[in-house]
Amino acid sequence: MYKPRLVLFVLIAAHAACGGVGSPSSPTPALTLNDLVGSWIATSVVNTNQATPSQTIAIIAAGGEVRFTMLSGGGTRNWVEFGTFSDEWDAVVTLNGSTATSVPVETSRPTAVASATLVNGVLTLTNRSALFDFTLTGATPVAATQVSVFVRN
Repeated sequence: MYKPRLVLFVLIAAHAACGGVGSPSSPTPALTLNDLVGSWIATSVVNTNQATPSQTIAIIAAGGEVRFTMLSGGGTRNWVEFGTFSDEWDAVVTLNGSTATSVPVETSRPTAVASATLVNGVLTLTNRSALFDFTLTGATPVAATQVSVFVRN
């Protein structure tokens, strides 16, 4: 129905986390990989077409599941299930200030960069350089902004 690579961007962006830890009323210390160790499940993943902002696809609301497990040192195992599509892969995440880079172990998969915040146990990731097939038919993906919200599983 759609290219696995397109949904792949969902989870790559989702686990490529960076940003801060804290609450809205307190200063936010730098997020570390140790803050992300554990299993996470998405409560929301929304892709917005950058050329047509009224066009969005909410993967979790449409019955999909996105999750990842972070190990100490930044290794991740990632899963996406959406419609008839299912995929899993490993990657390594590194943090540099408020930017995280997720490099898949398989070199054929794209590297992703995202920013994030971790507030009161809720991890919000924003990838402004995502690509997504809004037709879900395998068409060429277009520039998208992807916002994913995770809680510990």
